[in-house]
Amino acid sequence: MSNPSNQRADGCSVFFTFLVLVVLLSGFYVAQKFFEPDTPTPVEQAVDQGRSDKVESYLMEKSNFSNLVDKYHADRNSSLSSAMSKVVNSYNSPSPSKKPANP
Repeated sequence: MSNPSNQRADGCSVFFTFLVLVVLLSGFYVAQKFFEPDTPTPVEQAVDQGRSDKVESYLMEKSNFSNLVDKYHADRNSSLSSAMSKVVNSYNSPSPSKKPANP
């Protein structure tokens, strides 16, 4: 059969097992620190702030434009949908003075 003395762990193999374990764990922590994102620099924060300011100004400009369009239609006593319907109808119906071209 098998000799039980061959199945015992000697001190050298246990030591190398722990040594490999320590190397792997330390490698994991070193890799984690290496791949960890850096803290944003002040330049990146300034760029982000500039972008958010531009987006905010765009939203304000969009709101002002929408208010101007609504005010125009309120002053003219028309609605945007009725104005667009008139435009669509003017493009759909050919004028009586012009005849469609024959291909």
